[in-house]
Amino acid sequence: MESKPATPPKRSAVRTWLMRLALMLGVPTLLLGLAEGAFRLAGYGHSTSFFVASPHHENGALIENTKFAWRFLPPTLARASQPTLLRREKPTGTTRVFVLGESAAEGDPEPAFGLPRQLEVLLEGRFPGRDFEVINAAVTAINSHAILPVARECAGLDGDFWVLYIGHNEVMGPFGAGTVFGQKTPPLAALRLGLGLKRLRLGQWIASFGETGGSAEGTQWKGMGMFLDQQIQADDPQLDWVYDAYKKNLSDILAAGRRAGVRIVMSSAASNLRDSAPFAAPDAVEQFQSARSLEAEGKTGEAHSHYVRARDLDALRFRADSKLNAITQALGQAGSGNVTFIDVQAALDAQSPSGITGRETFYEHVHFTFEGNHRLAKLFAEGIASQLESGGDNPSGPWLTSGECARRLAYTDWDRGVVLASVIRRLQQPPFNHRLNNDETLGQLRDESQRVARRLDRTAALAAYDNALKARPNDWRLLQRRGLLLSSAGRHDEGVDSLKRAIGQTSWSRILHYQLGAMQNKAGKYDDALASLGRALALQPDFPEATAQLARARAGIPYRLGEKAMAAGDATGALGYFTKAAQLDDTFAEAHFQIGARRVESGRIAEATASFERAVALKPDLPQARFNLVTGLLKLERYSAALGHLEALATKTPGDIQVQRYLEFARAKLREAGKP
Repeated sequence: MESKPATPPKRSAVRTWLMRLALMLGVPTLLLGLAEGAFRLAGYGHSTSFFVASPHHENGALIENTKFAWRFLPPTLARASQPTLLRREKPTGTTRVFVLGESAAEGDPEPAFGLPRQLEVLLEGRFPGRDFEVINAAVTAINSHAILPVARECAGLDGDFWVLYIGHNEVMGPFGAGTVFGQKTPPLAALRLGLGLKRLRLGQWIASFGETGGSAEGTQWKGMGMFLDQQIQADDPQLDWVYDAYKKNLSDILAAGRRAGVRIVMSSAASNLRDSAPFAAPDAVEQFQSARSLEAEGKTGEAHSHYVRARDLDALRFRADSKLNAITQALGQAGSGNVTFIDVQAALDAQSPSGITGRETFYEHVHFTFEGNHRLAKLFAEGIASQLESGGDNPSGPWLTSGECARRLAYTDWDRGVVLASVIRRLQQPPFNHRLNNDETLGQLRDESQRVARRLDRTAALAAYDNALKARPNDWRLLQRRGLLLSSAGRHDEGVDSLKRAIGQTSWSRILHYQLGAMQNKAGKYDDALASLGRALALQPDFPEATAQLARARAGIPYRLGEKAMAAGDATGALGYFTKAAQLDDTFAEAHFQIGARRVESGRIAEATASFERAVALKPDLPQARFNLVTGLLKLERYSAALGHLEALATKTPGDIQVQRYLEFARAKLREAGKP
């Protein structure tokens, strides 16, 4: 009887298919890995993590990654996070708090006095002897799509608490319905896949081909005016994508915190309801006007509803609307025991004299005053303190008042004036100057700025910084702002020393090196400025302000030679040096002034007058420049042009007899010519 051929075991067929599958997956994976390795070896691309290992420290120190936001925004539009240093391993006995969010959480308009800083001093005052480390992990112009990976990274850094203040940028920020930063409302799964691929150098290389023709590419950040054409009405179906994506992102943020065992204190995103009119949409403006009328009649409750409706109908959606805040509240209140939710809008309304949050808390639509940041920080601090107390850590200190926080952080009248000036400049630009009540707001801020300027005592302000530094000697922000204060008083050399001390604490900060270089320019230390500005540009090559100051430093060297030539009596040589300085930096007002003065000496009045005009246009308060300009204009019989400058001089120096004589002379000549 013949035996049948043996049947190959099924195991062989399975093994064959497994090998084929391994080849199908393994070969592409190997090729991708080799390509990724090649890009990394070649130095292409950048890390996409929020924190990176510090090249300046040992023992696992981390600093902020200034390129983190490049995954979500074009590099020329992305904003860097605040300078930060933390140890991967939390110091024993320290309570570590991460603050996550956007510009309002970061502390705009001045992070030195924002939520993270005030939160830290409030907790230190409430729990004296306990170490608190509050880390500012918020970034301007991002939203929940970027905050999610920040949270996931923070989950591995041994945090005790997360503070979440999120929601204002969901529509206008990256991938939102009103963004200017690129793709709008893509499928969320595809978006996350694309963001994941950008973590690879290979993915960054592939993405670079799609970015080269983008409208935002090559454009510098120009503030919120960039969004004027991005109006999104309240019934726009794209908003449904925004709400769904926000809910998913925030849910995942909370899940990351829960898995890490972190206690979370989160809140709604508050807005200036009462004193910031809508940016766009007639129906929103009508609601705002109705709210004001109702408030004037004493109908505060009805007015509040109309103010909220005005915010929700605003077509430039820079403020979290009711639906976004409802999502935040629902997720916060449905969270596990590790989550505490605070209705910040309601709490701030309750603290407002009118019962509706306004200018006592906000500078404009969402960014807080110092006092507003204190109110916000205290709400979060109370949430943290409550959880600490439930764990047996009882407070032994009082809650610091706003004034006490100001003393600890050296928030002086000089600082208040600097911040007010920056806010006033902001409100003069679109879209703020489109608001119904913008002139009213600007008037109030200018009045406050004048009051602050009248009472400013720089000696007292400097003493406040010195006192604050006794308690926080290594606080680089105190050292930085102390240096800027000294420089503002003309004490540039002392300011340079203070900034150098700040750099000793935060040597990787491009801003500090830039500020040091600019200050060295003011002090006439142009060689030192070249070195400082070179370091700033090495840290961030695309840094227009540093580039401009570098041009000034290069121009300063021939300018200094011109001064030496003048001292030696060589007017011709001096003119050559000053001309070279102006060629290197056409914005160098002092160089143009000196060119004008040398041309006067040689009788070239028309050319001299042109130089004085340029100097005054660049620096209106440059000593003697305007008077020399007037003298030249009168000699050239340009009486109309001279009159405006003479009136400005007469206002500034009413007792100057020569100015009054020139003014009368110019007016008489204009009357002779039949001109008003």
